[in-house]
Amino acid sequence: MLVSSYIFLPGYFQCNVTSIYEFLEMRFGKCTKYTVSALFIIQMVLYMSSVLYASVLALTAVTDVSTEIIITVCGLTCTFYCFMGGLKAVLWSDVFQGILMFVYIIIVYTFGITEVGGIGEVVRRAETGDRIKLFDTTFDLTTRYTFWNVLARGLSFGIGVYGTSQIEVQRALSMSKCQKAQSALRWSVIPVILLFVTCSLLGVILYAVFYMCDPVTVEPGLKKYDQLVPYFIVTRMHGIPGLIGLSFAGVFSGSLSTISSALNSLSTVTVVDFLEPLYPFDLSDSKLVFIAKGLSLFYGILCICICFLISKFQSVLQITLTFLSVVEGPTIAIFFIGVLTRKATDKIIMFGLVIGFAFSSWLGIGTILGGHKSEALPLDLAGCSNYTNITNFFENSTTECSATNSCTTLLTDDSSSPAFILYRISYLWIPLFAFLFTMCAVFATVLLTGWNKNVIASDSKCLAPVARYFMKKSSEIEILHLTENKTS
Repeated sequence: MLVSSYIFLPGYFQCNVTSIYEFLEMRFGKCTKYTVSALFIIQMVLYMSSVLYASVLALTAVTDVSTEIIITVCGLTCTFYCFMGGLKAVLWSDVFQGILMFVYIIIVYTFGITEVGGIGEVVRRAETGDRIKLFDTTFDLTTRYTFWNVLARGLSFGIGVYGTSQIEVQRALSMSKCQKAQSALRWSVIPVILLFVTCSLLGVILYAVFYMCDPVTVEPGLKKYDQLVPYFIVTRMHGIPGLIGLSFAGVFSGSLSTISSALNSLSTVTVVDFLEPLYPFDLSDSKLVFIAKGLSLFYGILCICICFLISKFQSVLQITLTFLSVVEGPTIAIFFIGVLTRKATDKIIMFGLVIGFAFSSWLGIGTILGGHKSEALPLDLAGCSNYTNITNFFENSTTECSATNSCTTLLTDDSSSPAFILYRISYLWIPLFAFLFTMCAVFATVLLTGWNKNVIASDSKCLAPVARYFMKKSSEIEILHLTENKTS
């Protein structure tokens, strides 16, 4: 987020753009703008659908209402207030939804830590179950989570969301001055870090609560670990009136906040980047606003339809991050080249973008559909009263019981041959690999077509201030060397 505030935001404000893809047109050309805008639309539609399904899982775990009805009602609710209110409605609803999220997390923390018997016992159980690995520095690309791939994914996610994605950048661009937008983004580092850390530790607390009996294994109504939080809420908070509803409001706030921001950004990008440049007649501001609201409605309905397909995947987290990763890596590379260098024409950028997107898509789809499943960590069932009757945890799972009646559920791979090596890498590596692949493709093409050729001036508004500063210093050093040579 700090990188984005210093490198990307000044360039957007200098170019006075509404959509960050307008910046790409000014820096490279129309072809790049239309391509990246289209990729953003596809990415966000898929991303919104997976986020919507994540909240739907919360209700399906604790109610008898069908998944289809919940998807439709939740999707239409978010679509309706985006259609009626626009960006201001999204921003103000995000404020209250953010408060609800933190309230909900505090409530779950309180109940979880109290039930376990204190923070010390939570840490002890997590360490015993090998659930805390802050500095697993193993450089194995196939390991699902290590220090290195989490660090790489965090960097790409932060830059991708707050520097090269219309969703968050649009909020910054709505402010009057670049300095205010930069300040807001830097201060928001604190609550964002707090939210990410508390959500991660929430999993550790839930593991400590269900330390001796995994509910997903024994409860017939639970099919995925994505349903574990709502299960905890219902089974532990039913004694206090209104607390379950408040907690579920917090769960839905996270999803609705993301979906509403995406809907508003999608409509803005479609109007600014496609409708206005391609429509032959001038449209009044009132008509543009009406069209933007209509597009919010259209994208909301499309999100609901695709959400039905998302339910077929095993992990909501993996499919969500994979959808983001496929476009994120190549897009970040293009924007970095745009704000930090004077190289690369529209055609060169398009070549690199196509190569990078094809590579990341192949890698992302392969990790999802390639058949490889990471081995799950052990789950103890010794505390379950009916552990001897447990069967069919997952279709590919086995339950191993020792002589001391301690049962462990392990995920096994029934495939006769291992998946292709690149399909076995952790999905957290995808954006970094796509970023590097795209950068290499672009600069290799630049070298072949003429490295000394600059396509923009050294004082171009498209360049970040930090880039112009180093270019100025480089020029001064070069002039100094020339002067010294002439003198000598």
